[in-house]
Amino acid sequence: MRTLHSSVFARLVPPVAGELFTERSFSRLFAKPSILRGAGALMGKIRIEPESCIACGDCVKVCPSIFVPEGDTIRIVEEEHCTLCGHCLAVCPTEAINHAELDKKEFLDLPPGSSLSPEKVFAFLRSRRSCRVYTEKEVPRALLEKLVDIGRYAPTGHNSQNFSFLVVHNRELIRELAKRTAVFYGNLYQMLSAPGVNLPLWLQTHMRGFRLNWEYYQQGKDRIFRDAPALIFIHAPSENVSSAQNCHLAMAHIIFQAAAMGLGTCINGYFLSAAERDP
Repeated sequence: MRTLHSSVFARLVPPVAGELFTERSFSRLFAKPSILRGAGALMGKIRIEPESCIACGDCVKVCPSIFVPEGDTIRIVEEEHCTLCGHCLAVCPTEAINHAELDKKEFLDLPPGSSLSPEKVFAFLRSRRSCRVYTEKEVPRALLEKLVDIGRYAPTGHNSQNFSFLVVHNRELIRELAKRTAVFYGNLYQMLSAPGVNLPLWLQTHMRGFRLNWEYYQQGKDRIFRDAPALIFIHAPSENVSSAQNCHLAMAHIIFQAAAMGLGTCINGYFLSAAERDP
């Protein structure tokens, strides 16, 4: 089995006053800049080289909705519904399949010894913990880009790959975001603790956290991002029913890769809730 090492579109937003935003959109992970996309590129984009095909049926097994056995050959049907998952190219033992929107050069063999024992994986997954204490050392940009790169390999609903990544790599900006978030929770706590306000039990359990966010800020402490040197935001269009799950899966890829690289991470919900209610 071969793995996919895909091409990528990177869009760097120009820095403003020392701020670095790196945003990458991967709506179609394997698309190449030179490939024509749209209605004119749909028909005939998948081809099987008859001199190379051995009709083993592996492509049929991974994609029976498009690859259909027909005697000693394989027929392609309704290719306009291809989701660009790349499985057909990955499993073909003779590389007989060509796809106009997938570059074979981006499909690499798994390196020898790349398999992990179940025991090692189990121990590694158990070892990860949230990190709330960070050093003053900056995270090199190359490592942040590597984390974003692994995030895009996460599975997505219907292979939509609709998430984008926004990296904030500037401590001054991070402090400003933490300040705004703390002020939001200070105002929220004041409003919810006013006389006559009856809170449901689930909200009562969060009141202490709201109060501490504001109190820590008043003491010059960051309880939101814990003085982290970098932030990675993952977002996707709300109209896709799988967007939230897609972002969560990409986030999981990132935090485990970070752990393997010796970097601590912490999933942040306070900022997300504040941004949704007070953008």
